[in-house]
Amino acid sequence: MDTFDLHHMAEQAARSSPEDLLDRAIIGVLRHAQEGELPLFAWTLGLTQTAYRQMLAQRFPELGALTPLPEAQYLGLLQSVPADFYPLRNMLMTHRSATADKQQADWLARALAIACQGRRHLWQDLGLQGRDEVSRLLQDYFAPLAERNIYHLKWKKWIYQELGHHLGQKNLQAPQCRRCPDYSICFPQ
Repeated sequence: MDTFDLHHMAEQAARSSPEDLLDRAIIGVLRHAQEGELPLFAWTLGLTQTAYRQMLAQRFPELGALTPLPEAQYLGLLQSVPADFYPLRNMLMTHRSATADKQQADWLARALAIACQGRRHLWQDLGLQGRDEVSRLLQDYFAPLAERNIYHLKWKKWIYQELGHHLGQKNLQAPQCRRCPDYSICFPQ
């Protein structure tokens, strides 16, 4: 698959509608995968290559036709998806806002599930400007989940707390939380 200037695309997409924020989050995840900040599987969004290329064509037509990866190489990327990726994506989708486009919500759920694998705050791994933009995305696409965060916990912590509740596993944490410099703030002793 061709590489493309995702950093430039993220800067160009610095607008504020829900769809613009969605595009920035997707581009942020792809850019961070390309830069090695997120696991390489992030490059696929956990989609089949056909679905991935269709998503790129729909959301980012300015990219034009991209050269596909050899199928075996693409499947190798998909096989490195962490065990909690699909349960997290599915949990997010069960909290999809009634007004949210299902396809767009799926792409965002995948981007969120991938960004939760990162070492930084969720907004940083999504390539957004701050927590407020994550809050807007979650409110637009996953309002039932966002509205339950009444104590305003950091979003990555909240999402994993909800995933733990969904899976019947108390105190579930995002994989990289213990490496975060703010760990003691989120998880005081």
